[in-house]
Amino acid sequence: MENSTFSEFFGTEDALSLIDPQAIVFLAISILVLWVGKLVNDLCTPYQLNHELTQKDNKAIAVSFSGYMFAIGIILWSVLRQDIAIDPAEVQSGKQLFLLDIGGTLLWSLFGILLLQVARICNDKLLLRRFSNVKELVEDQNIGTGAVQAGAYVGSAFIIQAATYGETSGSLVRDILSTLAYFVVSQIAFILFSMVYQKLSAYDLHDEIERDNAAAGVGFGMTLAAVGILLSSYIISNDSILGFALWFAICIFLLSVCRFAIDRFILPGSLLDDEISKDRNWGAALIEGSSALVLAFILSTLFN
Repeated sequence: MENSTFSEFFGTEDALSLIDPQAIVFLAISILVLWVGKLVNDLCTPYQLNHELTQKDNKAIAVSFSGYMFAIGIILWSVLRQDIAIDPAEVQSGKQLFLLDIGGTLLWSLFGILLLQVARICNDKLLLRRFSNVKELVEDQNIGTGAVQAGAYVGSAFIIQAATYGETSGSLVRDILSTLAYFVVSQIAFILFSMVYQKLSAYDLHDEIERDNAAAGVGFGMTLAAVGILLSSYIISNDSILGFALWFAICIFLLSVCRFAIDRFILPGSLLDDEISKDRNWGAALIEGSSALVLAFILSTLFN
């Protein structure tokens, strides 16, 4: 027994397995995908990232783009863990299988990047529909708007990650359509959640964000990411649309309870809504958002 334990501690097999040339290739592909994601973002937005960050020191764009890059990372993480659907009879060699893996990684990563751009449009036209996101980000350098965009990116990425998780159906078209369907449903869920969030808040979320209240955007953006985590946990384990709707209602209720608990027990003596709307206390908003994220991870483990 002791010899076995000793050999496991000082064995070379596990160490040598870390030296994998294929891993270096996929690391290079991941860096390429991140670069392509940046180029796609430049093409799809009316501003240039380099100019906004280096010439104007635009922190709002930095917050939004950080969420975008993190979202691409989540999608890459998911894609690299999955096996693409391949008929073994069609594979002639290990080299061919390796090339097919590379092709699948590039395809799903690029598809995820395109969906993130759609999420940005949904954020502008539907989620924060009362004002122009581009104007708030570029002209006003509104960090609150950037935080909401970042949260929507991350939440959407978790949905895409969940839709591509596990075994494939064997049909690329069917898998793409399934991912697209889940993505559309998630964007609708984000919009519905924003309406509930607005009803439960003592302040007007859109007005506060438009007035450059970073706290309002930080709290809401992080909670959006939590919603994405919660919805993705259901998608990974279940298929029922009815169950998805029920789980979404449960999530809204539990996140509302969490916000109430923060107000009463974690930050006693002051109202969370007052801290965010009147004092513009982004620290309180950060606690709200981080608590929602912690709750999302716990609930995802307990109920799915």
